[in-house]
Amino acid sequence: MNLELAADRTHPRVSVSGLCFPTLSAVDVIEVVGGLGVSKTSLTSAKVREVGADAVAAASRKHGVDVVTTTALLRFDLTPGADIEDQVLQARADIDQAAAVGAGTIYTLTGRRVFADWDENAAAYAEITADLVEYAAGKGIAVALEPTNWLYADLNFVHSFHDALLLGRRTGMGVCLDVFHVWTEAELRDEIRENIELVSHVQLSDMTPGMRSLPCRAVTGAGDVPVRQVVEWLLAAGYTGTFDLELSGPSIDERGHREAAAESVAWLGRLLTELGV
Repeated sequence: MNLELAADRTHPRVSVSGLCFPTLSAVDVIEVVGGLGVSKTSLTSAKVREVGADAVAAASRKHGVDVVTTTALLRFDLTPGADIEDQVLQARADIDQAAAVGAGTIYTLTGRRVFADWDENAAAYAEITADLVEYAAGKGIAVALEPTNWLYADLNFVHSFHDALLLGRRTGMGVCLDVFHVWTEAELRDEIRENIELVSHVQLSDMTPGMRSLPCRAVTGAGDVPVRQVVEWLLAAGYTGTFDLELSGPSIDERGHREAAAESVAWLGRLLTELGV
């Protein structure tokens, strides 16, 4: 692929996640993303910590790439009586770091399910995170919950867009809509339309047909996920944020990280332009 051609045609609402480049530092990710002609990226809090927020902010200015989203460790041990002081301090540090690099959103997992009843977990999580959500809001940052496949139950008790919406309303958080994890849900279109104000961040990828283990993501537009239709639903509902490409797994490694990102950027840019965005 001609990367310069792809760069010339990049749409301003396209973002490329640092997770697309697992071996690169945050600074190097920003340089590569800028080289693809993309003006936005998301980074993990761990990658930002490795090089420091000042270095990330400087790289963003140098390459014209905004860090729109980072992760944050609002993942807690919900066991009654658990000592979570260090976890709360880390969550605050992640929020401060996100503000330092200019991110407007952070997204997180919840921590594992402790109680058999889902609602008890939700209540415990809401109590722990209330002050953190307020702290983030004071810095102009929205906190978003990411639903994941149930195979991540050791890290998260939210495994559907529907449940993320329930917990989001309970905690004052938004939702990070990772289409890879939720595209098969029966009421996805209706719930997007009815709850678009809670969608803080959108992640896109495709799925490699026939794969039976995770991660099995594919170049966007080259798999079985109806990415085009989901993007259309989000836009029709009034979503105004970025579309963050998150690519990982054997098929991405085989294709090449930069090549997979470039192909996905070009595909998504064409789609958004075609849809009149």
